[in-house]
Amino acid sequence: MGTGCQETPCEIRNICGELQKIGCGNDASWLAVLLFVRNLLRQFTIFDDSRKKSLQEYVFSELARRDPSEAHLQRLLRGVELFLTDHLPMVAMREQLASEQAASESLARSITDFLEETLSSEQERSKLVGRFGRETMDTLAGGEDPAVMIPRLRQLITSMLVHYREEAQAWERKAQQLERIIQVDPLLAPLHNRRSLEEHLRASIARAKATDAPLSAMMIDVDNFKTAINDVYGHVVGDDVLRTLAKIIDAHAGRHGWFAARFGGDELVLVCDIDGSQAQFHADAIRLAVQHYEFLPRIDGRLADEPIRFTVSIGVAELTPGMDAEAFLGAADAAMYQVKHSGRNNVAQFEAPRA
Repeated sequence: MGTGCQETPCEIRNICGELQKIGCGNDASWLAVLLFVRNLLRQFTIFDDSRKKSLQEYVFSELARRDPSEAHLQRLLRGVELFLTDHLPMVAMREQLASEQAASESLARSITDFLEETLSSEQERSKLVGRFGRETMDTLAGGEDPAVMIPRLRQLITSMLVHYREEAQAWERKAQQLERIIQVDPLLAPLHNRRSLEEHLRASIARAKATDAPLSAMMIDVDNFKTAINDVYGHVVGDDVLRTLAKIIDAHAGRHGWFAARFGGDELVLVCDIDGSQAQFHADAIRLAVQHYEFLPRIDGRLADEPIRFTVSIGVAELTPGMDAEAFLGAADAAMYQVKHSGRNNVAQFEAPRA
């Protein structure tokens, strides 16, 4: 490299030279593809080195065809897109596993506490019985009338009944708590987790089909969550944003008796027993509530001076004959991505392709 030559301009000139060799000249689209696989791809942390190498080999093999046509460019871009989207289910799977691990750890802690409390209750009962036994032996050894033991026995039975009743109530509360831990998302409680959502969908779809009742689903996703929130403010603030969104959705669900859950990542689901047009109306109400919410993040231990405003894209789908749970959510997801591709911060209802 010559003296005084800045590295980045030189690299770009070299890449442009390579593009000219295959007849692409200084076409910005081809330049962007080459810069992506040569320079930007190595910065991605969601791909391992072997995956990065595979994509690079694919792109370079396509460039070796020396076909600068627009059709070839579009075919290459579709290949890159498939590479990226094929990897997303693995990322989602890791997120789901992490969420389930957190839930399992929380459940294990609660069960341990439950067992310790049960042991403590058993010890309390042993103390009551032991004390009565000692008092009985003292009474008999002292020559007292055994009849005096009757009121003491009654007192013991009463004490034990009170103790059992209080213990039963505590066990019921603990059982409800364990059930909630199993059903809710550990980060976005009280929203339900993915497993609970799948169970609810199976039951709701069966009931809707049996009674010919309407059923709709909303797929709700934070706009630009990674680039505008996580990358700027950090994952802690990102989690707080998701918790804020979860509270807004849970409040809406609670007013109408609907089912809210975390589908994965920053995607949330609301299942409601109304038709699609009504669901679209409620989805827009949720969207506006989020848009107007002023979220003050806590940064370095104190509240920020300026609020973070964020928006959501919402896809709505109404259950139709032949749909199972996967197709039902898939329709809502497709409608949500329609919003993403048309500007975000909006609501769209799924429309099945016409035959």
